[in-house]
Amino acid sequence: MTKMSVALMLAFATSSVYAAQNNAYHHEAEIGFLDSSGEADGLVNANYHYYFKAVEQAEKPYELAAFFNQGSTISARYATTDIEDLYNISGEYVFDSKWFLGAGVTQLSTDNAVSDTTTYEIIAGYFFSEHSKLSLNYATNSESKSNNGAYLEYEFESYFSQDIDAITLTYEHFIPLQSTAGVFITGAVGYQNPQYTNNEILTQVDGPTPTIVEDSKLNFENDIYTVAVFADWYINNAWSVGATYYRADVNTDFSSSNIDDSNQSSHSNNITETGLNTRYFWHFSDVFSAKFSLEHYFENSEYNSDSETNFGVAINARF
Repeated sequence: MTKMSVALMLAFATSSVYAAQNNAYHHEAEIGFLDSSGEADGLVNANYHYYFKAVEQAEKPYELAAFFNQGSTISARYATTDIEDLYNISGEYVFDSKWFLGAGVTQLSTDNAVSDTTTYEIIAGYFFSEHSKLSLNYATNSESKSNNGAYLEYEFESYFSQDIDAITLTYEHFIPLQSTAGVFITGAVGYQNPQYTNNEILTQVDGPTPTIVEDSKLNFENDIYTVAVFADWYINNAWSVGATYYRADVNTDFSSSNIDDSNQSSHSNNITETGLNTRYFWHFSDVFSAKFSLEHYFENSEYNSDSETNFGVAINARF
């Protein structure tokens, strides 16, 4: 973090927001930009939430107001980068018993991709208390495409499929503190099973009998086990500093074949990512707020090491 960034954060942390009223709200809309030191040119994100029960945001971290609300909601999101567009709509219903059930659908469009990817998810869980939440999420997508045609003396057929199933168990807990607002801890474990298949057949048809000149089959299957821990210390209701840990163990089975040869292999890899962040939620008016974030991640796998710094800014409206 640069000296200027530190100075800005300290200024925000010590500035008074007495002019803004912490009114309850049903609607929340936000648009923001995330700039990365990586290869991407940045991400623009817009989202909207409607809360059926009014969300109280007084005397609690602004960022966690919806977490404490424990009410039913519907939401929509659009995000875009220089190569991808994401659309999402979801909803969650909370029963009087504090059990909840939700569902969502996400479409991801990528430049030069064979097809768009549509993911469906369901979530179920329980609020143990005002400060704790357990949820189980299942997500799946299945995309396939076939094609056939002819060119000169050849006929071709192709088939592509991609299937992904993922399940994640997440526990979230807020610990209030006397001298500061508190600590918010999230722990998650997950399993994913992505599978990819690509088959192509090329047949020469100008001879006395059709002759297959290419019959290629390619298949990838992964078993991915993940664990993640996030901890955010809220110095006050607006400013937090945090740390993250993420690990993925990836087991890959690969097979390929053609007319005269075939190949099979398996290998394992692990990826570990750690990070530090600081965020500030500047509630400068009754409706509008500005959000700032600075994050640095360091990735270390068996094959490479890399680091990345992200800076984000957003405008948030609650009414």
